[in-house]
Amino acid sequence: MTRTLVRSILTLTLGAMVMVGVPRGAWAGMIGMPAVVAAEADAARAADLALVQSQLARADVQKQLQVFGVDPADAAARAASLSSTELAELAQRMRDAPAGGDMGFLAVIGVVFLVLLLLDYLNVIHVFRSHK
Repeated sequence: MTRTLVRSILTLTLGAMVMVGVPRGAWAGMIGMPAVVAAEADAARAADLALVQSQLARADVQKQLQVFGVDPADAAARAASLSSTELAELAQRMRDAPAGGDMGFLAVIGVVFLVLLLLDYLNVIHVFRSHK
């Protein structure tokens, strides 16, 4: 019984190895440059539209749209109807926008920290040292 089992496993393995080595026919042909450009443009538009739609789907964005009196579904439909150039520009602006919003707040915090550090160094106030 084991001899039959070993033979059948070897036969299956040999058959699989032979089938892997069999060359398959490939179809190749020339494609024109307009087809390549159109395919790249479609892929870029799809990526830009996906970015804009994902941002419009966020809850905080939808809430702000409603504050402005814009229906989120209308905004999504309008984004889908933008031309490729307009959509690319909007997506690029979204990519360039800072993640935390306005950087002015962080600059104010940095300036306050530096002033406190300077005052502490000059012994005017004691913020960063323990009082002994």
